[in-house]
Amino acid sequence: MSERVNLLIDPARRQHIAVDLPLTQKVPREEAGRRLGLPTFIDLSDPQVGKAVSLLEAIHRERPAIRVALFGGTACRLRCPSSNDPESGLRRTLHDLDLAVPFDDVRRLRTFLEGLARQEGSALQFFETPADHVFNSFGEGLRLRYHTLLHVEGNQIELGTVDLIADEFHFCHRIDLRDDLDRAARSGWTISPALLLLTKLQFIQRVPSSGSGPVPERVLEPIGRSSVAIGPEAKDVQDILAILRDHALDGSPASIEIERILALTRETWGLWKTVSLTLAMVERSPVLARMRTEAREDCAEKIHRLRQVLAQNEPPHRRRLLGGPWWTEVDSPETIDRAGEIS
Repeated sequence: MSERVNLLIDPARRQHIAVDLPLTQKVPREEAGRRLGLPTFIDLSDPQVGKAVSLLEAIHRERPAIRVALFGGTACRLRCPSSNDPESGLRRTLHDLDLAVPFDDVRRLRTFLEGLARQEGSALQFFETPADHVFNSFGEGLRLRYHTLLHVEGNQIELGTVDLIADEFHFCHRIDLRDDLDRAARSGWTISPALLLLTKLQFIQRVPSSGSGPVPERVLEPIGRSSVAIGPEAKDVQDILAILRDHALDGSPASIEIERILALTRETWGLWKTVSLTLAMVERSPVLARMRTEAREDCAEKIHRLRQVLAQNEPPHRRRLLGGPWWTEVDSPETIDRAGEIS
């Protein structure tokens, strides 16, 4: 017997939503995984992974089809055995669900998400917080954010964030995802390994030189006299290494397609620069050093090979503002606490 309760999700604004407890879903996550034909190495007991798989299965039943693909850490769980293995050193906690969709399908997907709990159960409830409303009003339909319910214990509920992007990954650099979105339902429900790797390799941020002390392993290179560029956090390095560990470097779509990476980095010197620096950072990362011998050597060999290929294919045009960064500076949007309270 379900009970409707009020969940306080934003104490600062006294924002509540109605939730039916206990959390239920029409199709169990294990059955959803089987229906989608997903690999058995995926740990569906993880709340965010289980929710992602259940969401994908519900979307898969929609007609006409909504084209979607996962990216980010949850995509790594669907693609990489190492991301699921607690002994690999590459499994990490997930809080975010990252979903890409063609711009033409954004409105349908929003309507679908907002009504999903009524059709599939309260475990698949998606909602906007006040901060999400503000963020989404400025996104022009190209980037949107929702929140969802991950886990209930006593009167506490753990919340997860859902980031939705349209057509392209636009972070420090732009990467067109539309080809991957068209074939995601036939190739594992994520963007391709090559683009997944490129999205993970392009985090870059400028900080004062004095502020790099706590993160020396993330330093990419100095910028001027008083700043340094830093690369991805350890959690993203774990994802990068999992992608490398679990995929070959060759020309097949199921692998890390080197030619596809080169096609994109040849177009933009800034992307080539960021990817080259970040691979060098990962090569000396403590995360790589702590991996088991065979896995560490395999990843190190692939990193070395990618760096060599990139070095041999540097774009000829270094177009950027004089004295400015070669990447787009990205600010983290305001969010809410990851926990809600039943009131």
